[in-house]
Amino acid sequence: MSGNKRISKRVAFGHDFESKMVGIDGTWNVRCRVEDVSITGAKIRVFNPIHAKMSKEEFFLVITADGKVKRRSKLIWTKSTLVGLAFVDEG
Repeated sequence: MSGNKRISKRVAFGHDFESKMVGIDGTWNVRCRVEDVSITGAKIRVFNPIHAKMSKEEFFLVITADGKVKRRSKLIWTKSTLVGLAFVDEG
């Protein structure tokens, strides 16, 4: 990618941080790893194919294994196994 278009400061993780993206209705999920995160979005590395509904619908990025920490998200960009997400304001 040429240049950094990020608005918010990102925090990168120094170790694997397994996560998953899940359809709002729970009918699909994609295993992934959080590469970095900010207040406005995240960069994710996917381990299985991106679900077709991800480009059309909002979904949850489930950040913790117990599902207690999650953010409603939308797909912004993809590049090979990397995915850029924007967090959706639920207010």
